[in-house]
Amino acid sequence: MKGSNYIVGISIVLAALVLGLMMVCTVKTLKSYDDTVKVRGLCEKEVPADRVVWRISYSEKDNSLADLRTTIRRNNDIIVKHLRDAGFTEDEVKVGTASYDDRYTWSNNVSQITFRYQANQTVTVFTKNLDLVRKLQQTLETDLVNQNILANSYADYQYLGLNDIKPSMIAESLENARTAADEFAKNSHSRIGKMRTASQGYFEVEDLDENTPQVKKVRVVTTVEYYLK
Repeated sequence: MKGSNYIVGISIVLAALVLGLMMVCTVKTLKSYDDTVKVRGLCEKEVPADRVVWRISYSEKDNSLADLRTTIRRNNDIIVKHLRDAGFTEDEVKVGTASYDDRYTWSNNVSQITFRYQANQTVTVFTKNLDLVRKLQQTLETDLVNQNILANSYADYQYLGLNDIKPSMIAESLENARTAADEFAKNSHSRIGKMRTASQGYFEVEDLDENTPQVKKVRVVTTVEYYLK
């Protein structure tokens, strides 16, 4: 009987010891999952713009609304012919709807208004021929002044091929994030484990600088969190 009690006692002690060791290992394992590092991976690329929206705007004034409409039609015909003669196609040139304003309706002193009516008009070019736009920009306003049209223009250079480069840029940003994580692990005497979370930032498309709007800088930042071992 005493022998049996002795064996039972030893078994209980051993079971408790094994259970304690298992708990210690479990705590260490769980603690290891609390150790993480969050890093960011940046990817930037320079790409040429692949479309330009060129807006040519002007305004006219007159005391006769009918005469003002006639002037607007005349000016539009001159601008469109100038653009077509330069090489733009009919589909690339769009004439917007002119906006007309009766200045008497908002003035407190109509006697000081020289012209009652004012019209604002924009002719827009949508094209992939960036070189032609850049060439005409240098002389357009002067050429129109010679036709009694005082206009100003603004070219908005755009990049529409973002979807084509997104996969490679995301992959590169993840690679750069992993490189940063590896460097952190090396300095902290640990190892990188599995990825815990990852989030992709917005793609940003900006002019390379104010003097080269026809070249774009595309940027994305990916944030990744890794477990540490």
